[in-house]
Amino acid sequence: MGKIVWLEAYRVRRLEKMRHEALLGFPWGKLSKMINEVLEPSTRTLAFPKRYAVDEAIYRLAFEAYVSGIDYSRRGEMECPPSRPEGERRRWCDRVYRESGDDLINRVIQDLDLFRHLDEWTIQSVFYFMEEVASRWFIQGVDYGIRLRQQGSL
Repeated sequence: MGKIVWLEAYRVRRLEKMRHEALLGFPWGKLSKMINEVLEPSTRTLAFPKRYAVDEAIYRLAFEAYVSGIDYSRRGEMECPPSRPEGERRRWCDRVYRESGDDLINRVIQDLDLFRHLDEWTIQSVFYFMEEVASRWFIQGVDYGIRLRQQGSL
């Protein structure tokens, strides 16, 4: 007789492994440098709790986008490999990830009630930065996922 395969359990294990691999390979230093160079001038005047909330939102967003990129890596390897020009890869990212990325940004903003006490200019700066972070770390996640697949780790 046939054996029952619980796909949900398989999916959960796969996602857990993918998140673990993402945690090991995430370029935390690059993100910190980007935050310090680009976002910090806009958030410099914020009180510590507000700056902390903004930083937490950015780190959470970047990591989740990176995990999504790893998940999309099979498709990315076929449709838009790392050897393609950056502009072409950005357009591909916008096409396949824009809606999910926007949903992720909005979810992070809502989870942390991020914009509740920020002024309009800071909100705009943080939001544009979040859009850049989501697409950039999604693409980096795709590249990392491709490397993991080539090594047989994923």
